[in-house]
Amino acid sequence: MLQFSEEAARKLEGIYSTPDIVAQRRTALDLLALVPGESVVDIGCGPGFLCEQMAEIVGSKGRVLGIDISDDLLAFARDRNKREWLTYQHGDAKALKVGDRSFDVAVSAQVLEYVDDPDRALSDMHRILKPGGRAVIMNTDWDRVAWYSTDLARMAKVRRAWEEHCAHPRLPPTLAHRLREVGFELTCSTTFPIVNTRLSPDTYSYGLAGLIVDFLAERD
Repeated sequence: MLQFSEEAARKLEGIYSTPDIVAQRRTALDLLALVPGESVVDIGCGPGFLCEQMAEIVGSKGRVLGIDISDDLLAFARDRNKREWLTYQHGDAKALKVGDRSFDVAVSAQVLEYVDDPDRALSDMHRILKPGGRAVIMNTDWDRVAWYSTDLARMAKVRRAWEEHCAHPRLPPTLAHRLREVGFELTCSTTFPIVNTRLSPDTYSYGLAGLIVDFLAERD
């Protein structure tokens, strides 16, 4: 599994700042359709960029809680936070330290594929939402990631080895069933494509390639 050391956390923060992921967050916000005064929880908030944008929308009469299992990522988020109604908490997606029916909205982006028991995490997410609450969940199906390479066999080996960085590299095709099983009603299903045609530091693929290299180097 991918571990977020301080160095890895800094790299991840850089990836989250690329135009590709900025656009992805904008899409997530559109789907969330937040209004002032709502309470929102971000499960697996990472460095907190989405939390900050959600806090701007719900305003001081609302509330945003970011939860993450990485202390390094939470440190980045807390260092930037200037809003009293935005707070962060160390926690496990499978056992949220939050009361039942506490939030209007929940969001989880690129998190569940790293959780060994995603059904338990989804069930806990459902538990903390108020009746009529809503959630947006985003995950990557790593079978759908295409890389150009002059050595196709080597690239295939790299992709297979990279799958070990998460617990469920093919989670999205099973999400609809999992959501319904824990009590959610699926109202929308869509995709967010990222296409990079050049190797540049301001692209998602550039940052991801760096994470892959570091991950594989640790495994010879």
